[in-house]
Amino acid sequence: MKKEEINLLNRCGRKNAFKVPDGYFEDFAGQLMDKLPEKSFVEVPAVTLWGRVRPWVYMAAMFCGIMLMVRMFVGEKNSQASEMSVVNLFEFPDEYIDPIVNQSMMDDYALYQYLTDADTEIYK
Repeated sequence: MKKEEINLLNRCGRKNAFKVPDGYFEDFAGQLMDKLPEKSFVEVPAVTLWGRVRPWVYMAAMFCGIMLMVRMFVGEKNSQASEMSVVNLFEFPDEYIDPIVNQSMMDDYALYQYLTDADTEIYK
């Protein structure tokens, strides 16, 4: 490694090969400013009332849209449907209830208690 460095130094020498022309840095700033294009200032438009209110109007419209989508997809609970399901629960004829009672080993009182507990859970 040392031999290569010594060979390069012998061949090229230690003299700096790069030179700056005479007087180059004396008027450097002036020459540079002459070469740059002039700035053009753009006037900032005045902010109108609509420009200030527009983000708030957009945000209100977004929340209204979200509310409508939730109503459309989730829907409102219909109180009539829950009342009808309770009424339909007690309108089953005995021929349907008796096999259920026999299979579940409930007596009539336990079944009545189970149905009334289900009835109170619907209204909560």
